[in-house]
Amino acid sequence: MNHLLNNIQGFVMGGYAGNHLMAETDTGVAAGGLGRTVGDAVIAFNKANVMLPLVTSKQAVRGSNHVQFADYTKLATSDVGTPADGADETTVTSVTTTARTATISEHVIRADVSDLAVMGNAEDLTGNVGAALGNAVAAKLDDDLVELGKTFSQTECGAGTQLALSHIFGSMRQLKSAGAPMPYNLVLSPKQVWGAKGISSLLQDAAVSGSNVAKPMSLLGSKGDEYVANGMIGSLAGFDVYWSDQIDEDVSSGGDAAGFAFSRGAIGLAIGVDGLFRLETERNASFRTTEYVVCGFWGEVEIKDSFGVYVLSDVS
Repeated sequence: MNHLLNNIQGFVMGGYAGNHLMAETDTGVAAGGLGRTVGDAVIAFNKANVMLPLVTSKQAVRGSNHVQFADYTKLATSDVGTPADGADETTVTSVTTTARTATISEHVIRADVSDLAVMGNAEDLTGNVGAALGNAVAAKLDDDLVELGKTFSQTECGAGTQLALSHIFGSMRQLKSAGAPMPYNLVLSPKQVWGAKGISSLLQDAAVSGSNVAKPMSLLGSKGDEYVANGMIGSLAGFDVYWSDQIDEDVSSGGDAAGFAFSRGAIGLAIGVDGLFRLETERNASFRTTEYVVCGFWGEVEIKDSFGVYVLSDVS
């Protein structure tokens, strides 16, 4: 709209010349710079974000800023009848669903880059701005989604308790009992992965007491070797393992981290009708700056509570 108004004002004030002098920096005028910044933002987003590919996503239709997800009630074996041969099945089973609604909202970050800063910077300042904004939006999306992990009513481990393999297998048991479809995801905080009380302590032990004899670091065979070699494992106890630095590591100031395990159907992400996020620029000539604005359009909701397990563990 501002671009259109400036064009109209330009023609009114001075015809083509007036319009030419007042035109904003847009994709037609600065296609190279804008293209580079947008590309960096998208790349940074894909690298930084963890949760987006793990949840159920649905894009809103035009004219709506809400998305509904259906939570189906699990049917029991008692709902299955055994009628006699040739007899009619007279019992009608009701398949019920509950609507879970996610409301889309805006998530905005802005950076103003001055001409002097660009001219005096030996690095690709505009590209770096795009990467920084992309990372910020990705982190915000993760932050919103991982907060839903705290809302799962099923729990394993607990405040003041160190994470153990039994808690991870316990999460698997609860998801299996709920009939949650695989694959299963285990999303942990950095301290829950690499801390002294995290899964690192479950996979390797470098301690040697009272002896100078070398001790193998592997405690769980190939998984221990994988952790020692790569600093991370891709799977454990049937879970695909991920980490996010947006997970709270001091829940209620108690030194506990809010990890969680879940199936895709546990969490829903509503995406705006025009996409998940966009980057726009606007030229402010009187200030000799270019504004870079990234806006994300999403909303999140817990769809099915039994498809998730809250894994709160001590990381102090």
